Amino acid sequence: MVRSIFSALVLAAMTASAGTAFAQTVRVPGTKVSLAPPAGFLAARQYPGFEQESGPASIMVTELPGPAADMLRAMTGEALATRGLILMTAHDRTISGHPARLLHIRQQTVNGDALKWMLITGDGANTIMIVGTYPAAGSAATGSAIQQSLLTTAWGTSTAVNAFEGLPFHVTPTARLKLAHRVSNMLTFTESGTMGSPGSTEALYLVGHSIGYGDLGDLQTFSETRARQTTLTTGVGNFAGRIVQVDGLDAYELEADAVDSRSGLPLRLYQVIIPDETGYFIAQGLSGADRARVMVPEFKAVTASFRRDTPQ
Repeated sequence: MVRSIFSALVLAAMTASAGTAFAQTVRVPGTKVSLAPPAGFLAARQYPGFEQESGPASIMVTELPGPAADMLRAMTGEALATRGLILMTAHDRTISGHPARLLHIRQQTVNGDALKWMLITGDGANTIMIVGTYPAAGSAATGSAIQQSLLTTAWGTSTAVNAFEGLPFHVTPTARLKLAHRVSNMLTFTESGTMGSPGSTEALYLVGHSIGYGDLGDLQTFSETRARQTTLTTGVGNFAGRIVQVDGLDAYELEADAVDSRSGLPLRLYQVIIPDETGYFIAQGLSGADRARVMVPEFKAVTASFRRDTPQ
């Protein structure tokens, strides 16, 4: 249950001329990755990376546990096509002494075609994925600037990083739930403080912020719909929810029954949606139904410690 969260996060992350001026290489907060952002790109507010100050283009950095070679092998035209992505070109590179691949991809979206430059690199234990996205109908110079920016990437494997660095929030672990990993703007807590092993049944708690803006509409309806979209579960239902206050904001807390999508075991799902001016924060906890009496109070304790921060 624990490890399979990362395949969903990978999928979510994927949904100028050579003389372009670049800033100096800087480390992306919350990651071990450094790169030189294109001119006119500022540190992103909702994810590790950069966003265009006067346009929709972006560069998102994601670090994942697991061998980079597995990701490199998976990035075929056939595999990308199953996700609605069209592979245009692919070139092998070397980043900080490690094999890498630079992909140029087209994707159809509700807002029109988007183009992506995607850099995959890493080592036997970690995968780095950097995705630069820009409108297909936009300036070709923007795409060229993003491509050149990704090629400035450096990866410091010895860099010590505070998992909360650059995040717009802070939470406090409990004795039973320990910080295990960060992917993009999402923190994962587990009972062991590690990502476990395939088939692990330990409880899992995630907290992070949405990427993108939008009106949530009716909060109860949105929360129940969002709970049903949890990729680790099926058969989500029997909701019990209420409006609560979290860090002074109106939020919606719910519990529901669910089934582990891999093992078929019954689960208890806990979720809180906290709307803010840039989207929403989400906290989700999953526990075996037989341990819900123990773990749901732990999920609530971490959520109660939630406080908004200004990213540095």
